[in-house]
Amino acid sequence: MNTRHPAPIDHNSDDLTGYDAEVFALDPKVMADAEAPVIVMDAHGVPLFANKNAVGFANGIRDGLFPEIYQLIRRALTTPGGVVEMLTFEVQRGTATLELTALPTTNNHVMLLPRDVSMDRNLREALIDSRQRYRDIVEVSSAFAWETDENGKFIFVSPRGALGYRAEEIVDRFPRHFILDIADQDAEHVFRTQKAVRDVPVWLRRSNGNDACLAVSSTPVYSREGKWIGTRGLAHDITEQRRRESEVSIARNRDRLMTYIVRTMRDEIDPLMVLKGASEASTRALACANCVIFKRNDETNELEIAAGDDNKDANEISRQALAKLQQSGEVFDAQIDTWHVFALPCHYHQRNNGAVIFLFDSNHPDPNDGERAIMTEVADQIGIAIEQAIQHERILTLSRTDGMTGLLNRRAFFDELKRRHSRLQRDLEPASLMYVDMDNFKMVNDIHGHQVGDEAILALTKVLEENVRPSDLVARLGGDEFVLWLEGADVAAASNRAKTLMKESAILSKYSGDKDHPLGISVGIAVHEAGSKEDLELLVQRADQTMYQVKKLGKGRFGIASAPGTTNSAKIED
Repeated sequence: MNTRHPAPIDHNSDDLTGYDAEVFALDPKVMADAEAPVIVMDAHGVPLFANKNAVGFANGIRDGLFPEIYQLIRRALTTPGGVVEMLTFEVQRGTATLELTALPTTNNHVMLLPRDVSMDRNLREALIDSRQRYRDIVEVSSAFAWETDENGKFIFVSPRGALGYRAEEIVDRFPRHFILDIADQDAEHVFRTQKAVRDVPVWLRRSNGNDACLAVSSTPVYSREGKWIGTRGLAHDITEQRRRESEVSIARNRDRLMTYIVRTMRDEIDPLMVLKGASEASTRALACANCVIFKRNDETNELEIAAGDDNKDANEISRQALAKLQQSGEVFDAQIDTWHVFALPCHYHQRNNGAVIFLFDSNHPDPNDGERAIMTEVADQIGIAIEQAIQHERILTLSRTDGMTGLLNRRAFFDELKRRHSRLQRDLEPASLMYVDMDNFKMVNDIHGHQVGDEAILALTKVLEENVRPSDLVARLGGDEFVLWLEGADVAAASNRAKTLMKESAILSKYSGDKDHPLGISVGIAVHEAGSKEDLELLVQRADQTMYQVKKLGKGRFGIASAPGTTNSAKIED
């Protein structure tokens, strides 16, 4: 170990006293002015000289703070050309890494050139850590990294590969080989973009043939000369996310359309108009050509069109679809001619009460799952609406008909008579109003009781119903009074009809109270001539007065009222 203890080196002085200049072999002035740190040490590791940038380090060596230097000096003296070594020292700020170049000089001295590489080393280690971190993230994530060259060909893919392909199966191939729609140029462009993009959705095909949606982010790669040489980026599989988003979107759209359809139905008060509204709303909501609704008829138990019957061709196709539906009992989904037909039964409390037929023309794509779900929900709602319409018709029928005979009651008859009479003013057609009253009916009740009286009323009801046409009206005004409206009947037609009724009513005689008071009918007729301006009130008055004239003159006859505006008496006939 060195026994010399030179004074501490003063870097503020150019005086090298204590050190012989000739031992340096280099100009001491040059070393003193050098920007790089320079230290000259003897064979024992004692600093003999240090320039201004190395004084602190030299003093630390002198004080024994860096014992590793002594080993370095000994190796430098025995190694031709000197040695270079990286040493890390503990300092106040933590650690410092120095690159130490030790060169042997004359007189068994060593020139030490220290260079602080702490920052370089830290940066290098940070870069290595960063690369490793990036590699680890890529490996554990569902995304895969890729890079393409200037031709757009893959030159790198994460080692794990992607889409079920191994990395080597993707490298050296073009993105278009994997893109689902080869006509989608935008999808391929993202893999060779010269502008950074983020999360662009691209549909690709997996190795098993299934579709996959990837969110692709990429950035261009440039050479040092600024030339674009390719693109690199990450691709993340978002297929499930897209599927869920699609399901949510479909569900929201279904809810929106169903809300629209149901709201349209609820805005109608008349149950029959509810079905019409449902048909129109469904047609608009599903963009179908037509929506035909069938409702079960309570009397015939047959399904009849209740709404959506504006198109004759659609009606015919709907009837064919209904027949197929009734055969299968399940949903009918098939092509009929140029129409794609979707037919569903309608139910209420497990009872089939109708059907709804959706017709799509040939230009419309096949209904998707969301549209099919809407049609099923619509059928359920229409089943409820049909039941409401059926109940409404029952209530309406009860309010318009006579409870015993099932004929129209007084209010319903005269409501309809007003419409019929108004139409005569436009059509210039004749019609006849016929009042029918039972003769000696009171004695039937008095002698035989009300049950027989009811049987007699039902017998006359049957006679009247069997001797009118579908276009005519028959009503019971109350008690033993009836009235008929004969469409298109002039005087001759009304007279013939009256004669028929007089003849057919002979069956009533068996209900008579006694032989002297036979049960029969009296009829009063008022004819509305074609083109007549007679108001309805006067027409009714003429028919009623004529009937009473008949009864006053002996009953069992019919009479035809004189023309309006005349004073002639009614013409009475047997």
